[in-house]
Amino acid sequence: MEYFVNYSPSSYDNPGRWAADKETEGWHGVCASDHFWVGDTLYPHVFVAATEMACATERLQITTSFCNNLFRSPVEFAQAALSLQVAAGGRFEAGLGAGWLEDEMVAAGQAYPDGPTRVSMYVEALQIVRELLTTQQCKFNGEHYQIDVTGPRRLAAAWDTPPPLIAAAGGPRSIRESAPLVDRLEIKASARATRPGSLDFSIMASVTEEELATNAARARAANPEVPLGVFILVAAGDSPAVQGLKASLGDGFLSRFMGAPADVAEALERLSVHGIDRVQLTELAPDSHSHLAEVLL
Repeated sequence: MEYFVNYSPSSYDNPGRWAADKETEGWHGVCASDHFWVGDTLYPHVFVAATEMACATERLQITTSFCNNLFRSPVEFAQAALSLQVAAGGRFEAGLGAGWLEDEMVAAGQAYPDGPTRVSMYVEALQIVRELLTTQQCKFNGEHYQIDVTGPRRLAAAWDTPPPLIAAAGGPRSIRESAPLVDRLEIKASARATRPGSLDFSIMASVTEEELATNAARARAANPEVPLGVFILVAAGDSPAVQGLKASLGDGFLSRFMGAPADVAEALERLSVHGIDRVQLTELAPDSHSHLAEVLL
């Protein structure tokens, strides 16, 4: 099992230094998130943070978790991904997501489409990015995007191989339509909890292991060869904050990833029974990554 950890700006103010520390701890990869803010947590720009991580490390894989498709053109995302592959010396993986947090979109004066529209935009964007990463050119006429990067127009690619493209999906349609387009699919275990446009803990508490198994089977049906990862929110330790988070999820499946580090590590390892070979860990309580490093790595 591979473990990637997501940058926590509430704990560190320097993505590069944080990534270097995570490399020392022994993690397989690090992730930069694409938000303006989530609640009280303020984020650096995803591409700047990922570049800092790449320049401060030598071994780690670097990925974006996940660039918000609603924020920018798929052409800009592809350009940034190709450039980051160079900065990372071939260690970058291009993670693109559909976007889910309504507050930051509205506050920035941008449209927040309904769920089906977000998925439609996302699938079109994945098709465009796939072509741009592979050939640096794309002509596409869809419902949401009309792209003509052809002829003398092309993106710069100064590395031997393009970065792998990773999708994040949690619903039947997004899994079915994205899995054939990407090099890796990450299943969002808490996807139902973010569909209202914010993170709803009461919905998180109702997520079951059967849902994850069903989504993994859907991905395999759509693309039998695609490697599968899963996005998990973790809180490891014995602090009151960890205990409170675990209590808020009751006996639900996702509560297994809150609590004593050894128990959380055991629950993470068990995800392999569903064909999962990578887990991305986003900490809900400070120092959860470090606590888990002691028992996982």
